[in-house]
Amino acid sequence: MKKNIKFILLLFIITLINAGCADFLEPIITNGELRIDAIIETIGYALDVFVGEDNIYIAEDQAGFSIYNKQNELVTHYYGNIENAQLIQAVEDKNRLFVYDRYGSPAAIMVYDISDPTIPVEMPPITGQTSNIEDVKCELKPDNTINILWTHANKYQFGNYDDFWLGSFSYEFPNAVSGFTLQDTLIFVTGEQRGLYIAKRSTGTIISEINTTGEALAVTVCENYAYIADKTYGITVVDFSDVEHPKVVNTYNTTGYAQQIDAEGDYLVLASGGGGVYLFDISQRDTPIFIDRWDDSDIGYTYDVKLYNGEVFVATREGVYRMSIVRKNK
Repeated sequence: MKKNIKFILLLFIITLINAGCADFLEPIITNGELRIDAIIETIGYALDVFVGEDNIYIAEDQAGFSIYNKQNELVTHYYGNIENAQLIQAVEDKNRLFVYDRYGSPAAIMVYDISDPTIPVEMPPITGQTSNIEDVKCELKPDNTINILWTHANKYQFGNYDDFWLGSFSYEFPNAVSGFTLQDTLIFVTGEQRGLYIAKRSTGTIISEINTTGEALAVTVCENYAYIADKTYGITVVDFSDVEHPKVVNTYNTTGYAQQIDAEGDYLVLASGGGGVYLFDISQRDTPIFIDRWDDSDIGYTYDVKLYNGEVFVATREGVYRMSIVRKNK
């Protein structure tokens, strides 16, 4: 893998020399229709990436976290009191950064004031029901406070943060849960070997449950369709237009462990561990059409992927790859 990275970087350097004043985001290398525009190398494994309007935030496992600007320039790298940075979320409008430290004493959601992103200021952490968190999300409310939402064990946990934390509430599910997403009044929670739960956000009442072939680890939603990262079985597509009776309408088998998934517009991306990153067209919502893929032998073992304003950000053991979608045949 390291040799591949060096090869790609060498190609980039040669391009710069030949182009004279080439821009850093000039294409490094293309693989069909998913093009690498930049490589953000990290010290630790890039386990999670969050893309904001201003910056790119990376959880780097035992190496803490880093912040890069949109020109791919390092703003800061922070170790602090973090043992293992696993998950990361930013609320830029409030200048707050939330980093999940799985192996801290205790495990906690660390909080930072990033009013000056070059010098993150550690604030009191969020603790209590924070062991073994699988997924965490933040949302800015109209009253300018922040909802912090996460899954762990068999619970969906949630609380409100306004520079202080009064504790959290939880909804319990029949078994261990992993990833989740929200749509209006609904919560979509992956129940691993039991598939997907759809519940009411206001009460946690399970509306329906649908089994999948694999182990449901993450989910993203587009209109009336849920796209599930189903571990060794790739992608499962669920139509929930009848929310009480959802049904599996399609599957797509992939290589590696399908573990994170994201959608934006007509595109779907999948982080598939040793299978690398996949890109699909979902303009026909019930039928993902394969477009392109970068293998782990090219970019490294792939943990996470995000779509943001048409760009693809891929978190791997080698760092974060910033990619663009170049459609040739559409």
